[in-house]
Amino acid sequence: MNIKAWENFYENTQKLSKPASALELLSSSDNMEVIQLLISVLQGFIVKEDLHNHLKIYINKELRNDLIQEMIANPPTQEKSLEYWSKEIFEDQKFGMILIGLEEFSNSFAEKAAKIIHPLLKVAGLPLNGFSFLFFMGNYGFTPFGIHKESTGEDGFLFHLGPGKKIFYTWDSPRYNSIQHQKETFHNISEMLKESQKYPLNPGDTMFIPHYVYHVADTPDFSMSLVLDYINPPMDRFENELLVETGEEKLIEHSDYGKPIGMEESISSLADRLSIETIQKKLSIRLERKLASLKSNGGIRKKSIRNSKTLIPNVDFLFQGKSIFPLIWDLHNPDEILIFARGHRIPKKYNPQIIELLEKLNDGNPISSYEVMEKMEPGWDLIDFYGLVQELASVEAIQIQPSEKVIENI
Repeated sequence: MNIKAWENFYENTQKLSKPASALELLSSSDNMEVIQLLISVLQGFIVKEDLHNHLKIYINKELRNDLIQEMIANPPTQEKSLEYWSKEIFEDQKFGMILIGLEEFSNSFAEKAAKIIHPLLKVAGLPLNGFSFLFFMGNYGFTPFGIHKESTGEDGFLFHLGPGKKIFYTWDSPRYNSIQHQKETFHNISEMLKESQKYPLNPGDTMFIPHYVYHVADTPDFSMSLVLDYINPPMDRFENELLVETGEEKLIEHSDYGKPIGMEESISSLADRLSIETIQKKLSIRLERKLASLKSNGGIRKKSIRNSKTLIPNVDFLFQGKSIFPLIWDLHNPDEILIFARGHRIPKKYNPQIIELLEKLNDGNPISSYEVMEKMEPGWDLIDFYGLVQELASVEAIQIQPSEKVIENI
């Protein structure tokens, strides 16, 4: 994807503060690939439990989640288009389907999505709570839940996939922007359209909507849209979450014990019993790890799906990292290295050669397993090495293939 196009789009949004659209930001090949990957997303979703937590289905503007059972009985396949499949489920009815948390159901989709949005990371930076994805599908006309705002701090990038057209309407004015999130939605759409700004979208076009701007979309004919939530939470909420998460880290920075408090001791003197320095250090470690987790996953909020059935060859093989998912490490504990891979944490016994290995994986060049094992000895044995490769492969942070020597002998 063209970084220059993203730079222009970023400027047109006045650095993510105003609604704007961009023509053909998504290439036709990316557009088609995303549509195919949405089938794998739906397949992954259907085999999960708690289906009602991620999906909403509307028929003629009415919520009809009972139709989820019909989807379970007739899941989509790669042999049928989503338009064809939706006709089997919903027939000729006006329907709308909204599925959130797409990255939780398909690693392949998450990898493609990370590549698509990578230029945005370069241009606008990493949001503090990362990215999440959802998609809309249907021929529902105007958005079933009316003119609305996104959740607080969740700016939206809508990639229109088609095949039908979509028209976006926004109300960017102090009058509407000042209304608190989730306090009011509007259903008198036809009356309010005259006050709106109109954005026609064709397949491949992208729309940006700040979280505080009211909007609605009109989708008269069947189409699909992928939405990226760019999540920068209110700082009070972020700090409160960080405090809770810091406690869960169970970091140890003290060797002494607390002392009893005098019954008449003043509140002001109690602050002296706390070490602001160690509290700040613990918060900093947690923040670094939180961001390391996001960066290792291409900015995506939810970590990849772990595949415990991944098998590692027992002969020489080549393995390489994925540039879109860099491996990041933490050396806070001198005896251990904490590796972040696709949002997962992988703690390992420290070996002086491991950082060189991780750097080579981040370079993206194929690495021979035999060569690495020789360098890691004697600090690591075969179990240590294969354990690391197994964990990296199971979260799909690396790719594995037979070495050329093995191929020659086949």
